[in-house]
Amino acid sequence: MRTLIILFLTAVIALSSNLPTNSIVKLHTSASSSNYKYPWQTSKILRYTGSGAIIDGNKILTSAHVVSGARFLEVQKENNPKKYIANVKYISHQADLAIVEVEDKTFFDDTKPLKFNSKVKPRDEVTVLGYPVGGQTISTTTGIISRIEYISYVWSSEYLLAIQVDAAINSGNSGGPAIDKDGNIIGIAMMTLKNTNNISYIVPSIIINTFLKDIEDGNVDGFGEDGLSINYIRNDSVKEYYGLKDDKGVLITKLEYGVKNFKENDILLEIDGKTIANDGTIDSQFGRVNTTLLMHEKQIGDTIEVKVLRDKKIISFTHTIKRLSPLIKKEFAKEARYFIFGGLAFTPLTKNYMSAISNKASGIDMLFYNKGKTKEFTEAVIWMQDIFPHKVNRGYRSAAYVVNTVNNIKVKNFNHFISLIDNLNTKFVVIETIEKQKVILNVKDARDSFNDLKKIYYLNSDRRIK
Repeated sequence: MRTLIILFLTAVIALSSNLPTNSIVKLHTSASSSNYKYPWQTSKILRYTGSGAIIDGNKILTSAHVVSGARFLEVQKENNPKKYIANVKYISHQADLAIVEVEDKTFFDDTKPLKFNSKVKPRDEVTVLGYPVGGQTISTTTGIISRIEYISYVWSSEYLLAIQVDAAINSGNSGGPAIDKDGNIIGIAMMTLKNTNNISYIVPSIIINTFLKDIEDGNVDGFGEDGLSINYIRNDSVKEYYGLKDDKGVLITKLEYGVKNFKENDILLEIDGKTIANDGTIDSQFGRVNTTLLMHEKQIGDTIEVKVLRDKKIISFTHTIKRLSPLIKKEFAKEARYFIFGGLAFTPLTKNYMSAISNKASGIDMLFYNKGKTKEFTEAVIWMQDIFPHKVNRGYRSAAYVVNTVNNIKVKNFNHFISLIDNLNTKFVVIETIEKQKVILNVKDARDSFNDLKKIYYLNSDRRIK
């Protein structure tokens, strides 16, 4: 027993000495956070810390949520009191990843860039390094890979591949690397599941590699989406109806605006020669995972070879990968947009705004359930709950209504709405909402009212449109 203990201690000491601690950095972020409920108010300043890893090219890889909206950014190495000024060079909110550059390149003296390993599997050992709250030096936690599967990333709400680990990941660990036994990055610490014991997630190297390839041209194009709504095929009657003779394929039930080549009621059978099972998965190096991985390994503008069953005939075609934008978007590192007219406030419908008015968001969700963009409708406009009381708007109240028309002209998006209001040449304007609410204002009185409103409510401007 004594021999076993000595051997175990020797192994631990060897592991500790091989940890790439000089490649792990602490980030100090000062960021602004826009107020989507009251967008005319000054943004809040937030200060927090995170972790990062030095990679090839004197770059620091970290999480997008660690540096998003950064107005001032510093980085620091372990056991070194000096902080170095840095800036965000590239950021993918979609994949919760970012690249940070340091102005003074001497920061990288005596450091070694970490390499990546994407050939991992469940039950592989993992070590998470970073600077969680509660101390100033690097923290090390160990565990194993529990699962490798698609989940919704908390930061972006995007559906991407993730690695679940049982190594502890705490606040401040975000952006720090999870490494294998050879010191290679297998992922970047991303999030922890609340009210559970050691269920944490990292962004896997295969997703990181797509991001790094993406930024080689100096732009962040993002990860492609197919824009397809699908049904799994688990019922024998469905298989018989569409002429399926085996357990492969999923039913396409809806196409997002801008999707080409595919058709509703196609049965998606293969992508790049990979057979798609009835549950929408493919066989991969990680086991069975969501079919979308085949696109997430490629770049926007790349192509995939597709095989579908259409009218009981197999059709093959080449499909170009695109980045599609949903009707209701989540905005990052932006100042919330707004427009005030006659003391009534309007804003684009975003996930940020819905989060800010959570008590009313369910109604909006129902209005836009399963709806997407069209050629004539690319962004919804909300008549906000808060009104700046004035004699011109007496009697009006809003419950976050969705604007439908201005003088019987359908509103296409927020900029179109402002253009319609700014170019009014009638005595009255009639604004109608989807909920059948109607606002009628005297145009001249409504425009003139802002001179009073800005003095009464200390407003700097009647709008922010970018």
